[in-house]
Amino acid sequence: MTTLRLVKDERTAPTSDTLVEQLFAEPARSPEILAAAAVRTLGPKARNWVDQTRAAYPAATREALARLAVQQFVRSAGLRGGLGAFAGPYTPIALATATVITHAELVLHLAAVHGLDPTDPERAADLLKLASPGMGAVVAWAALSLVSRSLPGLGLLTAVLGARATADAVAVRASRFYAEYSSQVSHSSGSD
Repeated sequence: MTTLRLVKDERTAPTSDTLVEQLFAEPARSPEILAAAAVRTLGPKARNWVDQTRAAYPAATREALARLAVQQFVRSAGLRGGLGAFAGPYTPIALATATVITHAELVLHLAAVHGLDPTDPERAADLLKLASPGMGAVVAWAALSLVSRSLPGLGLLTAVLGARATADAVAVRASRFYAEYSSQVSHSSGSD
């Protein structure tokens, strides 16, 4: 009787079973495991977006591409926040999940705009440093959900505005971080 051995290859994205197994095996490392999975999953999309956008707008500066990415994901955060507000009792989970995914996409797109490989495992550390856990939108929604009974729509408005504000804050942090990084790289390459 032969047994089948599975060889783990770090370059391939894990199946959901493998990801779930990793999360259960090492729950204390959940943020790192999820950040690495986000890089493997969302990184290629970020790289493709930057390549396609540069091809469509060859004269666009790095700053212009960064602004375009920020606008896209702030708008997406508002939409996802609004949709998450309709998740009933699961609203806090939906909002946190949508926020974390949007922030990861935003950070990886900005990394790619600044010339970094968004699929590099180092970007997982960037995600942990730059992307917020999304609790701001959830806390704001929870605080105002009680008031929304007397003022219908306030919970939805809070979810949309909170999601946009947190995405904007992540964009500012990530833009500064990658601009500083780019400046250091160009400065060190100029001194060689």
